[in-house]
Parts: sequence; structure tokens; C-alpha cells
Amino acid sequence: MSKDVLISTDSLENTFLVDFNRVFVPCRPILEMEVMSSILMVNTNYSEMQKVVLHNPNPKDFCKLLQLKDEIFRDIVDRYFVVHNKLKPIGMRSRWQKTSQKHRRIGSVDAYTASRVPLFFAIDRLKVKYLLIKNFFYQLSKNNFDLSFYTPLSENVPPTTKAYLSDYYFHSSMKYFDLISPRKTVSKNTRRLFSSRISSDMLRIMLSYVHKEAPNSGINYMMRGIKSSLFVCKFLFMKLDVTQPFVFTGDHLIDAEKIMVGSEFLPDLLENISDALLREKYDLLIDLFKAFDFMMSRVLLGINSAVSIASHQRINLTINGIQYSSGGIFKLE
Repeated sequence: MSKDVLISTDSLENTFLVDFNRVFVPCRPILEMEVMSSILMVNTNYSEMQKVVLHNPNPKDFCKLLQLKDEIFRDIVDRYFVVHNKLKPIGMRSRWQKTSQKHRRIGSVDAYTASRVPLFFAIDRLKVKYLLIKNFFYQLSKNNFDLSFYTPLSENVPPTTKAYLSDYYFHSSMKYFDLISPRKTVSKNTRRLFSSRISSDMLRIMLSYVHKEAPNSGINYMMRGIKSSLFVCKFLFMKLDVTQPFVFTGDHLIDAEKIMVGSEFLPDLLENISDALLREKYDLLIDLFKAFDFMMSRVLLGINSAVSIASHQRINLTINGIQYSSGGIFKLE
């Protein structure tokens, strides 16, 4: 696979060089909601969670629909809705369209207004997760499908593609979390703000939760992380009156969300790639990589479309472009 087909770490540059320390405080509830959603998906599925979004609930109804009784989870929901309710819709109906439900409301909200930052953060989180997977497979192809290019950071990792990918994804996710966690040098006001919230240590434990008793726990962890980010993005976009933010025009109208939530791309394709490499079926492996690149490109274009919609078409990312500093998480040691 040629270098330009998958991903080069040199091309993973943030577009706007925005320091996470400038946006983390308003984005903290987004991260908390994402982590909570990932844990909930251990015992439920994305479609059930999606039904909650369609109800456009208030905090009380949200907790009721998801049967949340834990006080920590209820606190997360309350904090999330503070951010959620500050979002302004993308459109406001003109006077002669007030009674029409077919027109989105258009507001005079600037693309870079502070209330939009958490939405951009949520979309960026989703894209980074896919780019981590893409980067791993780029490095694998660059090294002629030899897994020795990566040294697992966990103990007793089986020498298989999916096990190594899971290890890389997990530890990169933890590194990314550490990057966006508040530092010891934050101001007194910031420390006071976080004193009433879940500690970063507790949130890190929640983020690292893996249902180890289940088979393929690493892949399941990865998929829950992706779907939890997707869930939060869809919930935020519903506040903007946008029900399909990941649709873009290619050869035809393509909804990238269907690829994200379907099993044909992830995890099924990952399983097939891992199996083909294990059995040294390299002709099949090349075909599977082409399919991987085809579907990954559509997912990333769909995410870019969401960024464009959220910014009133003012932010148009390259296929590997991200908005915030990644802190070198794409480098494989």
C-alpha cells in the first residue's frame, strides 16, 4: 500500500494549532458524557442510546430513559446539559416559514463562538479515534505487514493484528486523555471549578474500563469509544436542528454514520485483516487493505462534513486534518 493511501504521521498536523488548555474547561462535560456513554454501552447498544437522542430530553428525562441512578452519572448529565443548552441552532426560519417544520432555524451565531467549541471538541475526538486506527494500518503496510514494528505496552499481548491494534489504541487514548487533562499549573479559579467535579484520576479509571471477561475486549473497547463519541456528536447536533451531520456528496449522497455503526467496516474488516495476516494470505490482505482505505476515507469525509456544517462552511479540513493539538499520540514508539 503506497504511503499516500493511508496515513503519514507527518500529515497529522492540527489545522489551527489550538492549545487544549484554552478549551478544556468548557469541554470537560463533553468528555465526561462520552466516557459515561462508553460504560453504558457495555450493557446496551448504540441504537438504544440513539433513541434517547431522538426524544430531545431534558436532564431528568435523559436519566429516566437510560435508567441512571448512580449519583456520579447524574452529575455528569447535569453538567453536560449546561454546555448542551448553550448551543444555538444553525438556522432560524424566516417570517413566512415560521409554521414550516421542514426548514432549519438559522441563527446569527459565529462559527467560532465559545458555545460551539465543545461541539468541535466532540467531533475532533471522534476523528482522532479513527485516525489512530488508520495510522496503525499505515505503519503496518509501511513495514510490509510485519507486526514487529510495534512493541506492545501491555503485558502478554498475543502477536495478532487486532491485539496489537487494541494495545496501541488503548495506550494512545490514555496519552490523549493525559494531554487534555488540567495541569497542576492551572489558575486558582480553574482549580475551584474542578473541585466539585469528578477528579481526573477517577475519569481516567472510567475511561480505561475494559470488560475483560468478554472475548475481544480490546476491540469492543475501541468500538464503544467510537460509538460513544458518535452518540455525543449526534446529541449536540440535534440541538442545532441537524439530524444527519455526517452526510456528504460523493458519487452519490453518502451517510458516513451508517458505516460507523455498521459491523462490516469495524470490527468485521479488522477481524478479516488479522486472520489473513495470521494465515499469510497476502493477496487477500492487499484487497482487504483497499477495502479498509475505501471505507475509512468515507468515514473521515463524513466527519469533515460535520465540521463544515458546525462552522457554517468556514472550516474545511483535509482528510487527515484535526483541529486541536494531538501531542504526538500518533507516533509509534
